[in-house]
Amino acid sequence: MGTVFLFQIQDHRPELELDHHCDVATEILNDADNVFSLYKPESEISRLVRGDMQWQESSGVQQSIRSQVERWREITEGHFDALDGPNYDPSGLVKGWAAANAAHYLEANGITNFTLNAGGDIYLSSELERSALSRVGLSNLKPIRASDAGVNMILELSGTGYHAVATSGVAERGEHIWRSDSTVRFQQVSVVAKDLVSADIWATALVSGGMPAWEHFLGNAEGAVAMGVFEDGSMIASPGFSPLLASF
Repeated sequence: MGTVFLFQIQDHRPELELDHHCDVATEILNDADNVFSLYKPESEISRLVRGDMQWQESSGVQQSIRSQVERWREITEGHFDALDGPNYDPSGLVKGWAAANAAHYLEANGITNFTLNAGGDIYLSSELERSALSRVGLSNLKPIRASDAGVNMILELSGTGYHAVATSGVAERGEHIWRSDSTVRFQQVSVVAKDLVSADIWATALVSGGMPAWEHFLGNAEGAVAMGVFEDGSMIASPGFSPLLASF
């Protein structure tokens, strides 16, 4: 998926046991990459996009993802769309979906005090204790390789019912999101939600759709809040976002 995944676990189990479960969670991510990576010419999705395979021949999980991206296109009124003309790219859903599957595997095996950093998008486990791990920093719009990279605000999510933070924008990867509106453009958007897929998709949709997407988000993104930075440096936040800011 062209990114890095990092587990941070607070647990008193033997290290070998935790290593084993992290290895299995990593296999879940690798399996998803082998099926859905457009960087790998041998992946199923690459063969589908090239026309070497027909959709009726594709796997059940491939067809499930196709159905999910179509559903999210409807939910977001087209501001999240895996199609750009003839080009099909469900990466905006697959990364969060795969990360959530890996995290849920850990939780199903009793590991419930951890975070997962999926290329800058954060999942907080179901029983994460209040600690440094329950605080999530939002980028200061500088790429991580920059000497002055850092955070411009910190969220405290312990006890809030939110378990995911996703950020989309242009600081790290440039213009990689298809824009459906270019009149008022977001430079970066962070979404806090109860699950990682919702957070990631809404963050992408808001960068793509600008203010029309923002207005739709306010009325339809139940259980999610957001903060956006426009290209001129001004900021906007939805109701319920500011109480999540950490106090020191």
